Amino acid sequence: MRPSISRVLLAGAVLAAMSGCATVDLTNEWPAMVEPTGWEPKAGACSSSFAEATYRSAYTPTDCTKVHSYETVHIGQFTGDAAALDKPPTKGSTALGAAWAECDKKTSEYLGGLWRDAKIEIGVSVPSPGNWEGGARWFRCEAAAKRTQFGTTMTWTSSLKGELAKDSTLKITCFVIPKEDDKEWTEITCDKPHNGEYVGTYVSNDTWASGNDKASGEAIHRRCLSVIAGYVGLPDDGNMKYRTGTGFGYPDEDSWSEGDHSVRCYLYLDKNVTQSLKGGGAKALPIT
Repeated sequence: MRPSISRVLLAGAVLAAMSGCATVDLTNEWPAMVEPTGWEPKAGACSSSFAEATYRSAYTPTDCTKVHSYETVHIGQFTGDAAALDKPPTKGSTALGAAWAECDKKTSEYLGGLWRDAKIEIGVSVPSPGNWEGGARWFRCEAAAKRTQFGTTMTWTSSLKGELAKDSTLKITCFVIPKEDDKEWTEITCDKPHNGEYVGTYVSNDTWASGNDKASGEAIHRRCLSVIAGYVGLPDDGNMKYRTGTGFGYPDEDSWSEGDHSVRCYLYLDKNVTQSLKGGGAKALPIT
């Protein structure tokens, strides 16, 4: 997810030669080997990496107190038309989108708070083609912590279960946002001078847009002003554009095709403040 600023205030089998007096050609006699079936990954297990398709031979779960990057927060099941498919669902399909939506909900339940409000990314892993052929219809909901909101995943040595029900360092708070669009945002605690604050997320019903397009950028800006109004405790009216600018982060096209249509919103000021503006009302964001 990339930030942007709106300035409206801006096998086959391994064949071994058999020892003995004769050799045997197994190529045309034995069927090709498939992935072992009858197994299913478990929720609460952790691993060092994420794969869109889970192969039993490469699946190496570990205890979550050990160094890891990903955690399985839920195991779901494909049903109906999705379960009747000849192959595992792929990106952009209705079946994978439905699985992603289930993972979206289940991840927040597992973490004890909305995962979108934290430095978390999620993904869906489906059975390998061999396991699917053998009857597997499960999918893994995977979650990972990130060092920064816009960064990559990091290693972790505890479970994420219930993490957001407490005062977690993974929660997104405040930022120093540079005036230049190509500069990195600096995360900072809200008691330090800052000019940006995360205010919440809305789920877009639009088609994917890069955000660099003027029309889509302005539409996102207006939606984020509404999110800011609710966060600060202000009327969602025409005066909002005179109170604050906005920043926003949106999924890349690949993430969008998987099912992530969430847009994160931030208030953006032309001055520094040293406290959160949540619930601050008109005093916190006066008309300027």
